[in-house]
Amino acid sequence: MAPGRSVASLLAQMALYGLAAAAAAPIAVVLSALILAQSKSPLASVWVFTAGAAFLDVIVILIALAVYSSSDVGSGGDASAILDTILGALFLALGVMAVFSHESPEKDAAQRERAQRVASSPLPRMFLMGILVQVINIDAIAVFGVGVKEIVVADVSTAEDVVALLFGLALMLVVYYGPVVVYQLSPTRAMPKLRGMSEWIMGHARPLEIVTGGGLGAIFLWKGLAVLA
Repeated sequence: MAPGRSVASLLAQMALYGLAAAAAAPIAVVLSALILAQSKSPLASVWVFTAGAAFLDVIVILIALAVYSSSDVGSGGDASAILDTILGALFLALGVMAVFSHESPEKDAAQRERAQRVASSPLPRMFLMGILVQVINIDAIAVFGVGVKEIVVADVSTAEDVVALLFGLALMLVVYYGPVVVYQLSPTRAMPKLRGMSEWIMGHARPLEIVTGGGLGAIFLWKGLAVLA
């Protein structure tokens, strides 16, 4: 993003990276819905689970800010665009790999078993589960880690940087806390819908990987190559 643009431009950039990171981690929605259905302390468990993921994200953000601030990325231009292009190429490769992957009942059963184990963890372990699940969602971390460069490139105040960063982080984590927000609005109506959504996500894992990889790959390749061209 070129210096001098408004904070609205920075918010738009962080929204892109935050929503892209969320799209890359649909399993978090499934796990939060399962926790709500199985945990003895459903609300607290989901929020602690979310806090664990957020804790890891904050560490990655701080590291990314330190790296970008001491590199050429802060000047914007080609360095920033190259990162977007690499990110797009990686997602496109993931999408292509998903096209040629093969689903099996054994693989699906193993994934469901792992999800059940995470969801049935006691409250004190939910923080650790949130960290571990976010480690597994390494592609989501990669997206937002690249997105943090927009904070370094932007020519806005420190307070505006913080607001934009928190805004993007909140969007990234919506797949973790979104189900509990829906649940708190209407517990009786929410659970059947959350169960249905979780089953749909689990049953369409491969198509989701293809669409997410191809879609995000195209977006970030276009974003990077438009500057480099």
